[in-house]
Amino acid sequence: MCVCVIYFDLRNSKLTQTQLKIDADYASFSGFEIDADCTRFFILEIDATISTGLETNTLSTNKSTKQKNKTFPILLKLISGTLREGANYENVYIESNDDCRYEKTNEKQTANIYKIPTLAETARKVARLENKKLDEKQYIAYEIIACTFLLGLVHDGSDPSTTLYKGLEGTMGRAKSMKGIVRKLKARGGQNQMVMFLTGPAGSGKSTAVTVAQQFCHDFCLSVGVIWGDTTFLFTAYTGAAASLFGGVTISSAAFLNKQKPLSLEDINEWQNVRILIIDEVSFMSDKHIVTLDTKLKLIGDRNKPFGGFSIVFAGDFRQLPPVGATEFELIYSSKSNQYWELCINVIIILDNAHRFKDDPLYGQMLKRFWDGDLTKSDRERINSRVIGQNGIILPSFSCEGK
Repeated sequence: MCVCVIYFDLRNSKLTQTQLKIDADYASFSGFEIDADCTRFFILEIDATISTGLETNTLSTNKSTKQKNKTFPILLKLISGTLREGANYENVYIESNDDCRYEKTNEKQTANIYKIPTLAETARKVARLENKKLDEKQYIAYEIIACTFLLGLVHDGSDPSTTLYKGLEGTMGRAKSMKGIVRKLKARGGQNQMVMFLTGPAGSGKSTAVTVAQQFCHDFCLSVGVIWGDTTFLFTAYTGAAASLFGGVTISSAAFLNKQKPLSLEDINEWQNVRILIIDEVSFMSDKHIVTLDTKLKLIGDRNKPFGGFSIVFAGDFRQLPPVGATEFELIYSSKSNQYWELCINVIIILDNAHRFKDDPLYGQMLKRFWDGDLTKSDRERINSRVIGQNGIILPSFSCEGK
């Protein structure tokens, strides 16, 4: 059996050593390892990686045709494996014996073996390591985003115009298998093009649902050798302050909304690796901004699809501040606007748990009633009892010693 070993340096994600041809009795896919110097390698029984944008030497072998026909089915099997635990939320946080795959078995051990993550395993991993447990609605949002991402990989592997297809040399393999995977992914909420509105009051966990989805997609790509870049999940926000909270950029900058000149090839190439676009604080965007975004993304992507065919998560809360100076004709949720944004939305998730206030649930419940417009008399009395300068209430003091 002829296999290829591909080496990467995780520190800069560049190919650091050409593939080596060896003969051994390996499985079709044996995962990858990370050793002490951050070099990663994985083994595939094929003559090309499942990565995008990487060039490798072609192996000369009499079995090349047979091996090519295995490439795409391998990717399908890996994607299918991520769904194996089912979609029942009640079972998500029941620990699995497989969860130890993410742990080091020995503190002195320098290598860590990674295998294909499942959706439930990643959710448990985040809950265990970061103490962030998704509620049921968050998990649904997470699952839809992740399955849409995987569906995009499947479609790329079957589209002759994509880099992934060329990397797989156009080998579709078992058509029935692909249809089955697509059916499973769509049953879990995956969309060919997802245009999601993710909303809820402050502290309901909108950002957490998205970042857990990003974690799963990152782990999956790392496991199977699909290139992951800084823009694979492109985090943006309308305001610079909101964008800075998660290290993103403004959507105006990322999508060239204010650029009057035609987009250059360099501008378009910046979006080459984007698979999921996140736009936070969508409530600040007006109808004009949405139309401009649609126009620019069509110039970058597919001109025949809304927003250029990109999958987008619009996150925000329309009960917060509206766009500055906007009239009712310019509000994207208004019946008097052109309603283009509303007509494009195909997924709506409304989160309602107050995760941010788990240490002060009474305060969180009061803010939720405030958000709903149902503030009670006792709520008003409680707020009025906390006025600075009354009832002994003073501002907290902060020490700046040593700064």
